Amino acid sequence: MSFIHKSNHKQCRRKLFFATILCLSVLTGLSSPAFSYASEEAPVAADDLSWPTGPQLSAEGAILIDAETGAVLYEKNAEMRLYPASTTKLMTALLALENAALGETVTISHNAVYDIDVDSSRIWVDEGEQLSMEDSLYALMLPSANDLAYAIAEHVGGTKEGFAEMMNARAKELGCVNTHFMNPHGLDEEEHYTCPADLARITRPLLKNSAFIKISGSKNYQIPPTNLCNESRWVLNTHLMIRGTQPYDGVIAGKTGHTDLAGANLVTCARRGTMTLIAVIMKAPDDTALYNETAALLNYGFDNFTTYNITDEQLTLSSDVPPLFNSEDTVQLMNSNIVSTDSGAVVLPFSAALSDVKKSVSLTQLASFAEGKNTIGKVTYTYGTRIVGSANIIYNNEGPAFSLQLPTDAPESSDPIEGQDTPATGDEQNKTEDSPKKSRKPLIIGIILGCICFLIGVYIIFVELPYRKKRAAYLAKRRNGHR
Repeated sequence: MSFIHKSNHKQCRRKLFFATILCLSVLTGLSSPAFSYASEEAPVAADDLSWPTGPQLSAEGAILIDAETGAVLYEKNAEMRLYPASTTKLMTALLALENAALGETVTISHNAVYDIDVDSSRIWVDEGEQLSMEDSLYALMLPSANDLAYAIAEHVGGTKEGFAEMMNARAKELGCVNTHFMNPHGLDEEEHYTCPADLARITRPLLKNSAFIKISGSKNYQIPPTNLCNESRWVLNTHLMIRGTQPYDGVIAGKTGHTDLAGANLVTCARRGTMTLIAVIMKAPDDTALYNETAALLNYGFDNFTTYNITDEQLTLSSDVPPLFNSEDTVQLMNSNIVSTDSGAVVLPFSAALSDVKKSVSLTQLASFAEGKNTIGKVTYTYGTRIVGSANIIYNNEGPAFSLQLPTDAPESSDPIEGQDTPATGDEQNKTEDSPKKSRKPLIIGIILGCICFLIGVYIIFVELPYRKKRAAYLAKRRNGHR
């Protein structure tokens, strides 16, 4: 009987132990409802999203981006401060195209002739010589003429220093993070620097200019006679992929840059199908590595990624209020048919699906609207932690400029929203929506099972165990009585 008595107590303690563990597990599960049930609709963790492995490069810095979306496909020391050499001329060309007409006349100044290192690249213009802006840009981009870079800077900015201020201001507008220009040609100066990521940012708007693509993508060009030169000047493109010495399928534009401090630098733009890539190599050890690694970067992009056109999926407009917007936002007063986006693409690895992409929308509360296009928000697409596409939300005001009377305590920015449902609260903070939506079924099942287990545990602790304890005491008393 003593053996039976000890056995009953052991069973009671064992049941009490398991009941306690069960209750703690249930309570933990209820406080953290992310149950371990597998769900086909569960979003993939950011760390689990696959991204192709890029090439190994010997250059100090490099980046590869998709030109339309700005998505970074590969980077190595992308924000490292480096000397740009003549890739500086991409910014010079951008400001010239944005602030001057191709038919304008550029007059060569004394400084443009004599303030340039005599051993640097130039086309040997004379003081007082006149060229069209178009011819000047061909001289700037193909043979990388430093004398014409100086002349263009003076024509657009008044002085070299004034043009440098314009360069730095434009770089800031483009979101450059580690750039400071001192001159328009790129000859080495200590405070004249940029980085691969910023060169890619500067190149993106150039690819929207057909004149730039025509000029930069030319193998050679004949500059006609001028007021001081009776003969034509033939110039060749220093970019060997464009010239054809080292051909690459799809190359459309680019710029070289070499100095002793900068090393070998190259910006290359290539297009295949619907995808346009910008590859930047900075401070490669030599020209062989420069072109080989540029080709490797471009091959990596074209062989591993694709673009998706999602214009029709960005905004689903109703007849009344665009569902992207809160009914209290100023955009509710606008015609929904003239709210659109300025782009509609994301770039993804071949192994990824469009359903893996998350979307976030942020809106800007405007008090006044100019005639024409007004940016009223932004759509951003992410794959894991990577931005793979974005677009501005545009309101096209077809009438004259107007202002709205907003409350004095109105926030400057409207609440961001998740997907196209009820707006959320917060000041320009983005919420993301998972594609597809999470299933609630595992959560409901888990709660039901948890409640059942909890009730069983309560029964065991407060009913079954006391009963067994009393019964054991009763049996023990009877055994003692018999003795």
